Amino acid sequence: MKTKDKIIAAPATVLTRRSVLSLLSAAALSLGLPQNARAKTSALKINWYDEFAPLSFVQADGKIKGILVDSLTEILVRRMGINVAHSAMAWGKAQEEVKQGKSDVLCTLITDARREYLNFGTEPLYKSDRVIVFSKNNPKVDQIRKIVTADDLKKFTVGTYAADSKVKTLFKDMKVDIAPDMAQVLVRISFGLVDIAFTDTAIWKYNARTAGIRNKLDSIPFVDSTVSTFYFGVRKNHPDSADIVQLFDKAVLTARSDGSLNKIIDFYG
Repeated sequence: MKTKDKIIAAPATVLTRRSVLSLLSAAALSLGLPQNARAKTSALKINWYDEFAPLSFVQADGKIKGILVDSLTEILVRRMGINVAHSAMAWGKAQEEVKQGKSDVLCTLITDARREYLNFGTEPLYKSDRVIVFSKNNPKVDQIRKIVTADDLKKFTVGTYAADSKVKTLFKDMKVDIAPDMAQVLVRISFGLVDIAFTDTAIWKYNARTAGIRNKLDSIPFVDSTVSTFYFGVRKNHPDSADIVQLFDKAVLTARSDGSLNKIIDFYG
């Protein structure tokens, strides 16, 4: 069941501006930043795309979860001491609310249009790789494992979902099978109805495990592709935008080096 525009706040701890200043001053010191490089903010309002599992999605119980959601919680709440409020909705609306100043944060790909209203960090939060997914029992498995370039893809039937922009770009000269969502694409691959899917490791593993077909599928890297990299962005007209981003970049490095971010990714795989 889909929950629209569900808003879930972080644990109901009411922080005064003075207590927030104290928390973030301590965070700045622990991250090796000077005292004047601390954020001075209260709760940050973070907008998410509600149908982007396992990166961001709404569970059956109404909670907003996902790799990006949990990663920001690890860094902003646990490491920086900032209260957050998560909202999940259609992606267009999520972006528009931040542009209008109704919300504060997006975690997304950097584009020129988004740079106009967001201050982005320089440290990536998550890198989305590209792999070819296929059934271990596909009679063409040896040929599939030899895929290197986009031209190699044309020998096979590729499965995807209707909203996938690659239908009009990468897949435009290919035989394409359209399913309602990625989970159904993977099911069709497992039954031999489709040869391959082109997606992200975390996305296919999560959806395959949810569908109970994880052990029937395998993947190979697709190197002839651009990696999608997700960054933390705070609206430019937020009074503490620059300080928050500076602290965040330091905290991401620490969370990556101690393995915390990889544990979150592995949990959803």
